[in-house]
Amino acid sequence: MSVLWVSAGLLVVGAILLDAALTTLSLAGGAGWLTRRVSQGVWRLIRRLAGRGPRRHRLLRWSGTSVLVVTFAAWVTGLWLGWLLVFSATPDAVLDQFGRPADGWSRFYYTGFSIFTLGVGDYTPGNAAAQLATNVAVLTGLFLVTLGITYLMQVVPAVVDKRTIAGHITALGADPADIVRRGWADGQFAPMFTQHLTSLTPELVRLGERHLAFPVLHYFHAGKCGRSASAAVTVLDGALLLLRCGVDPHHRPDVGAVEPLSRALAQLVRTLDGSFIVAADQPVSAPPLQDLTRAGIPTIPEQAYAEAAEGTRTHRCRLRGWCASDGWDDADLRLTLD
Repeated sequence: MSVLWVSAGLLVVGAILLDAALTTLSLAGGAGWLTRRVSQGVWRLIRRLAGRGPRRHRLLRWSGTSVLVVTFAAWVTGLWLGWLLVFSATPDAVLDQFGRPADGWSRFYYTGFSIFTLGVGDYTPGNAAAQLATNVAVLTGLFLVTLGITYLMQVVPAVVDKRTIAGHITALGADPADIVRRGWADGQFAPMFTQHLTSLTPELVRLGERHLAFPVLHYFHAGKCGRSASAAVTVLDGALLLLRCGVDPHHRPDVGAVEPLSRALAQLVRTLDGSFIVAADQPVSAPPLQDLTRAGIPTIPEQAYAEAAEGTRTHRCRLRGWCASDGWDDADLRLTLD
């Protein structure tokens, strides 16, 4: 029985440490198995509690913090439980100050002050194996707590970067046609507009890498649409669709600014697909050409534009899935900070 308890405890400890390492140190596939399940469970619970009304964003904006706290608590609880099983394997594994075997609550207490490196000393390991286990427990507790705190402190700048990107896009315009109209001046697209598009390319690449480095970043919900990366990137994608496929080829902005940005945006969405989002059955609606025509911007025929937009259907389904997973509906896709 003691071997079974020790094996089970070490298996739990190993699983927790592996999950924490995959979540905080790996860029390969996002969060570990436990972290992914816990994060999704907390997010679904908050989504259900928030409902579908316009005030849902007041509660959803606490989702990221909640996911962080619950994930860290799950790691600590798992580590605590694993070592408790180890220290409960034999009667003499933990002794009180009189040399008597500790009861269940005392073993729980001993496990806690060991993994948190408190070293109170009123309970002691009773044999060589327990002494070795205590040293390893202290090491794993120090590793997990230090890793967790470091990870938590790095998440905040990542959230700021995510909202900064949304703010940058929002400053360009409220919807796809508005972005294109604002960039058009005196019969051509302004050079500063092209520079804005160029500067967004590395920002989107960095956002994708941030999501891999900090999977919890996906669950930080912005209370305003204009601060939401999912909504802002979807609007930006609509503007790029107009620029690449809707505007007359002779009047389009520099391809060296539009194409890299378009590829960076597509790469970001592919990064999120599967690990963080599920593509919707129907795509985000392609922005109409009429708004550009009314603004005096030359466009291609409607049929040709519709065919080009159909070629991006899969990509736009992923974008709609991203918005839905972030708590935004199609009706919300007008960028404003008000």
